[in-house]
Amino acid sequence: MDHASQNIVLHKNSYDRSSSRFIEVIPPFTDTIPEYVLSMDVSRNIIWGKFPKTGIQEVPVFPEIYPGPGIEINKRKGKIEIGCTLDFQIVQNDRIGNTDIFYKDGKIGISRLPLHTYKFDIAVPENTLMTAFHVGDGSYGFSMGNGTSQGFIPEIIGMGSDENDAGLYFLGKAGNQIESNIPLIVMDGRSVTNSSLRNRPIFGVTSGDYNSYKMLVDQKGRLGVGRVPEIYKVEVAGSIQAEDLVLGEISVKALIDVIKDHEKEIDNLKNIIETLQEQK
Repeated sequence: MDHASQNIVLHKNSYDRSSSRFIEVIPPFTDTIPEYVLSMDVSRNIIWGKFPKTGIQEVPVFPEIYPGPGIEINKRKGKIEIGCTLDFQIVQNDRIGNTDIFYKDGKIGISRLPLHTYKFDIAVPENTLMTAFHVGDGSYGFSMGNGTSQGFIPEIIGMGSDENDAGLYFLGKAGNQIESNIPLIVMDGRSVTNSSLRNRPIFGVTSGDYNSYKMLVDQKGRLGVGRVPEIYKVEVAGSIQAEDLVLGEISVKALIDVIKDHEKEIDNLKNIIETLQEQK
């Protein structure tokens, strides 16, 4: 490319269509109409070929012979330069070429026109189990799509492949150290009217079994560990190990310490009560 004049400079090479490669030749140009011209095949590959060519889409030819954009042959500084204007429509009816990629108003859509609210929009049909977006090596990585063949459930999957084999990271980084009551990572389950859920749990953790949750937060803010909460604010299927448990303003640990400190007095009190009962 001659960057100063924005022209294509062809020097000692030509495209050999039989071998699909460039070969080192000097095209035999003349001062009038050249024997070789720059043209375009049906796949829109720019090639060299004798003029005229049949069976290919030719670039409109010389403007000094035919009006309009085309190929202009000049001789400058001992080089043959071809200033070429390719005049074909890349985007037609908001579609890029013959692909399923659309472009409109600065937005890109795949398999449909981009919706007005999305800068990049991939169409995934309802009732179709399909991965729409993937980043990775083809086997491991991060993907998003529809997780069901009965409606549409947004699904995010991460699959790791190294020795640590982490499946999916959720990482939030704060841009400042300003105090705030907003958590760094927020899981927000809500209705389509942006109101609180009333008829289903908000958040669940499971391992391959949607009927047995390891942890569940319901729509009333109750937490269940190993079970579905039904009555109490926190319900646990199993024992709880903790350093302390505060009920209201009473520390269970402090209460136990008081009992231990007065075990002797309590034993004496028990003996007195037993003696009084025997005297009766």
